[in-house]
Amino acid sequence: MTNPVKFPNSSLEMAGDLYLPEGFDETKAYAGIVVVHPGGGVKEQTAGGYAAKLAAEGFVALAFDASHQGESGGEPRHQEDPYARVNDVRAAVDHLTTLSFVDNDRIGALGICAGGGYAIHATMTDRRIKAVGGVSSVNIGDMFRQGWTGDGDVAQAIGLLEMGAAQRTAEANGGEAAFIPFSPPSLDGVEDPDMREAYDYYRTQRARHCNTESKFTAASLPQLVTYDAFHLADQLLTQPLQLVAGSQAGSFWYSETILGKAASNVKNLHVVEGATHMSLYDTPDQMAEAMSKLGPFYKAHLAA
Repeated sequence: MTNPVKFPNSSLEMAGDLYLPEGFDETKAYAGIVVVHPGGGVKEQTAGGYAAKLAAEGFVALAFDASHQGESGGEPRHQEDPYARVNDVRAAVDHLTTLSFVDNDRIGALGICAGGGYAIHATMTDRRIKAVGGVSSVNIGDMFRQGWTGDGDVAQAIGLLEMGAAQRTAEANGGEAAFIPFSPPSLDGVEDPDMREAYDYYRTQRARHCNTESKFTAASLPQLVTYDAFHLADQLLTQPLQLVAGSQAGSFWYSETILGKAASNVKNLHVVEGATHMSLYDTPDQMAEAMSKLGPFYKAHLAA
């Protein structure tokens, strides 16, 4: 059972889908999990897919649109401010705490792609989150500084900062907003297999959704380039951590990085052999394998 919900985030109104377990009884207290979508995604895509599977495991799961994106409020549209994205997770936790059927001491978080990085960062800063999981996790700041596979030149990052600064000046002087695609708008000249699959996921019938154009504002670049989702994880990320990543994903190194850095006494990385970054978004057998680790993980660490 899925219920659309609205909840506040300071002055903004957030939109989410609340997934409830089979046989849901509002007089009982359930563990709750907030599910954080990738950059350029919306709640109806992979976040909703994992939320549905978590509900099937007996959890109350909240997938929601980031502020400035999807059906959530906020101007300018398509802004990808990583600090706001982390605060969105806190607001989603706030909402779970208002539900009489959610046990406030049994709240977890799960994020996919950049949502994995945001969920991990939110967990470090919000002790209400008792356990965190990540699927194909990405530290979006490292992505902009070092490239998708971690071998980029920092000079590119400086160029992005200059681009963002120029765009802010243009808009301050009456210019129109400019946008950068999260996923390739076409396959022309795209050779990286993950980026080709990003086109397939976001731009075709596979998962294209009317609530997202898979893009972000160029004015977001200064925040994105200087952000580090894993900063202080060696000191503050003490909650249990379960990661899932594909063996063929160019993004695999992000999961390895946070696994090594996290201060958590309980931390694990499960590798899905043959999986790519985005095949874990919606491939049934790979999602089932991911859930074979995530389900027991949350049951163990969000136990009554």
